[in-house]
Amino acid sequence: MLSGFSRALLINCASVMKNVLSVSIITGLFLLQDRAVEQHQRGAANGLAMTVVSLTKTASPAVGGALFSWSQKRQDAGFLPGNQMVFFILNLVEALGVILTSKPFLTQRAP
Repeated sequence: MLSGFSRALLINCASVMKNVLSVSIITGLFLLQDRAVEQHQRGAANGLAMTVVSLTKTASPAVGGALFSWSQKRQDAGFLPGNQMVFFILNLVEALGVILTSKPFLTQRAP
């Protein structure tokens, strides 16, 4: 319902917040990885991490398209119809990521 300057300001603020959070997540993941790997193995660990990131970036458009197509076919479903199912699945993935960064799952080097 916004228009003009207020809409542009809101979109720019949302974009800035998204980019700041994106950079923070990536930086945090690198810090977690560096704490879990010995110095002489960091190159291999970073290479493996970048490989996995690249593979997921390659597969994610196909998976996202299939998920969106599936959600459009279930517009009249009784449980999480249509696009609500997409957001539910995305929230599950995000919750899994948060759980996996909690203390019981973090690997740390032996002193």
